[in-house]
Amino acid sequence: MSMKCLVVDDEHIARQLLSDYVEKVPELELAGTCSSAMEAMQFIKTNPVDILFLDIQMPDLTGIDLLKILPNRPATILTTAYSEYAVQGYELDVKDYLLKPVDFDRFYKAITKVTAARAPEITPAPTPASEQKADKLFIKADNKIIKVAFDEIVVIKGQGPYVQIMTTDGRKIMSLQSMSKLEELLPRNFYRTHRSYIVNIDHIDSIESTSISLKEHHAVLSKNKRDEFLELIDELNLLGD
Repeated sequence: MSMKCLVVDDEHIARQLLSDYVEKVPELELAGTCSSAMEAMQFIKTNPVDILFLDIQMPDLTGIDLLKILPNRPATILTTAYSEYAVQGYELDVKDYLLKPVDFDRFYKAITKVTAARAPEITPAPTPASEQKADKLFIKADNKIIKVAFDEIVVIKGQGPYVQIMTTDGRKIMSLQSMSKLEELLPRNFYRTHRSYIVNIDHIDSIESTSISLKEHHAVLSKNKRDEFLELIDELNLLGD
């Protein structure tokens, strides 16, 4: 589900730049723009907002003043040309602080901080006490919950704040989730071969120096992971004699 964003800045150029950035990120949706804190306060009262991009120095009411009086405020990313407000902003539990002019890379890093703080999108499937361990995941994707058995997962690829799960039946399931969180939920026959790849060892076809083939998919094997990875495979008796 897209996160609705509100851009608040008294400068038209700044509003336009951030609006363009929001529209470039698939998981974001521009809910609106406001040229003052007072206008933003009225907007938030009647419209759902997940992320607030908030300028600090504005006429009549500053961004900091707005945060102090705004009940149930959205996840807030401050935008300003003045770095001296950073400490005060963090005291108000802002998620990030962007110095103008804001480039897209820095903007995207701020977004990943917000998405990482959201509730986990993947959780282990509940299992009866009689079972030794879970054998599947329930994954939130496309506004529904999808059940995926561990043995159906071929490879997982990290894509920014998302993961893409490739399965044996050809599905590609995209979910908002960190690779690190997902790694904790998977059994021992899964291995993170690279910061952007987790592979199911059971589905490996071949291993080269820095790449792994799994059915029609490929994964990267980091040089600093290779020795540990091969040791794990040996322990799982997948290399043979």
